[in-house]
Amino acid sequence: MSEDPGNASEAATIGAMDRVLVAERDAIASVAECERQSASDLEQARRQRRAILERTQARIVALHARAAQALERRGAEILEKHLRSATAEVEQLADPRRRRAALEQLAAHLTTAEGLPSDAGP
Repeated sequence: MSEDPGNASEAATIGAMDRVLVAERDAIASVAECERQSASDLEQARRQRRAILERTQARIVALHARAAQALERRGAEILEKHLRSATAEVEQLADPRRRRAALEQLAAHLTTAEGLPSDAGP
C-alpha cells in the first residue's frame, strides 16, 4: 500500500502540533516550577529577615539594659561621693572646737578696727 501524500502531510502536521503542545506543556510546567521555587526562596528570605530583625532587637535591648545598669551604677557612685563629702562637711561644722574657733575669729574680726565699716566712728 502506498501512502497518500495528503495523509502523510496531515500526519506530519499533526505530529508537529503534538510536539508543539508537549513543548508548551513542558514550558508551562517549567514556568510553574520557577514560580514555586521563587515563592519558596522569597519565604525563606523573609524568615531570615525576621530572624535577623529579632536578633538585632534582642541585642539592642541587651545593650540598653547594660547601659542603663552602668548609668545607674555611675549615678549611685556619684551620689555616694556627694554623701560622703556632705557627711564630712557636716562633721567638720559640728565639731565644737572648730565652731568655737570660727566664732572667736569672727568676734576678733568684728571688734578690731579692720572689721569696722570705714564710715563708722570710734
